[in-house]
Amino acid sequence: MEINFIGGAYTGRSTNLNAQTCQNLYPVIDNQGGKSVLALYPTPGLKEWHDPAYEAEVRGLHVMGNFLYAVIGPRVYRLSTGAVAVRMTGDIGTTTGRVRMANNGSQLLITDGALGYILSGATVTEITDADFPIPSSCAYQDGYFFVTEKDTYNFYMSDSLDGTSWDGTNYEAAFVDPDPLVAIISTYRELWLFGTQTYEVWGYTGETFPYALIEGSFAKIGCIAAASAAEFQGTIAWLDDQRAVRATQGYQAVRISTQQVEYQLARYDTVSDAIGFFYNQEGHIFYVLQLPSENKTWVYDFTTTLWHTRASAASDIRSRANCYVLFGDKHIVGDYENGKIYEYDLDKYTEDGNTLRRIRAAQSVHKDRKILFHNQLEIEFEAGVGLATGQGSDPQAMLDWSDDGGHVWSNEHWASIGKVGEYKNRAVWRRLGRSRERIYRVTVSDPVKTIIIGAHLEASSGRN
Repeated sequence: MEINFIGGAYTGRSTNLNAQTCQNLYPVIDNQGGKSVLALYPTPGLKEWHDPAYEAEVRGLHVMGNFLYAVIGPRVYRLSTGAVAVRMTGDIGTTTGRVRMANNGSQLLITDGALGYILSGATVTEITDADFPIPSSCAYQDGYFFVTEKDTYNFYMSDSLDGTSWDGTNYEAAFVDPDPLVAIISTYRELWLFGTQTYEVWGYTGETFPYALIEGSFAKIGCIAAASAAEFQGTIAWLDDQRAVRATQGYQAVRISTQQVEYQLARYDTVSDAIGFFYNQEGHIFYVLQLPSENKTWVYDFTTTLWHTRASAASDIRSRANCYVLFGDKHIVGDYENGKIYEYDLDKYTEDGNTLRRIRAAQSVHKDRKILFHNQLEIEFEAGVGLATGQGSDPQAMLDWSDDGGHVWSNEHWASIGKVGEYKNRAVWRRLGRSRERIYRVTVSDPVKTIIIGAHLEASSGRN
């Protein structure tokens, strides 16, 4: 019988109810007559794109014109499409923590939560205008820069096309509810203002202060992590003040996190430093939620509406991607500690040369509470993907299982996925004992194309 092997990451409060994991794999749906409707594909590897030989957090990436700009520690770099980097003159005043950036075509505004900076040409200068507030976030729209003032519900507007000049009277307050603003996002000529307990949307009016509150856009849903708020093609996602993940539909905010995901988020000590970003690759629109203090990475796929997790090669901690930008046709991410800039590559199966563990724990196998004798399990991989030499030349799938709802796991049992060209190879395990219920888990750590199409179990029923 075919068993329900494909799915997302949904371990909840009771592993007896649901202990599904899906790490460094993401579910895909084939509605075009494929062999299976559901399959698991490997998440992209990290291919080094630029190494500045400077170990520090890549704090933000931004594209302006034909160049990519990266803030690495206190330094600002300009990179060409050929990954040639030039360090800009002048640094920013902090060395860690997420930065926000926005541009007006000739100036790049950088805010770090303490000060604001303008990059013009190849020089970074601090904004010294006395009317410039302590910024918590920034955006650009219709010729103006906007910043939210830290620990207040005020947001300020620059002079037209000049991020160095600010008038202290050019501000408004997100006044429906006086909670401090933490993030501002510009999309489709609207400004979304996120507070700790609410959000509201302002639209363009053309008046002296050219934006005003849009009636019906206010909601009592806040943002617990300013850097989690991200936008893609008009959709904004963020971690709300109840530790649920939300996404916009019109002016509404709908939950996209499940109860299982929210259970995991509720267990974490610190989520206020969460970082979010979108990317779109091969028809899948992903929202990546990094939780630095907890060393975890959760990913929601808007295309399938399913969640999975990602982990680094080092001890299954958070993936290394700290920030993202699309630069030309390249999906560029920055490392959270070593200064490197990578490219997401679906044909790369390592993390900057280090192997990744891809893990799937499936739904529980059971039948009318009867004992099942597990005679044979076959997991259908895309076979024959082994490398010519070295690790992965005979790639292995490591199977273990739990007969008590995911509390205790068996020893690992290995089977080959197939050496290069062995396209008819079958990953089969036999004489697997008996159980009333069982969760199968498979792990692949070889740097090969790991695609799981399904699983077939031959079992016979025993007594009740």
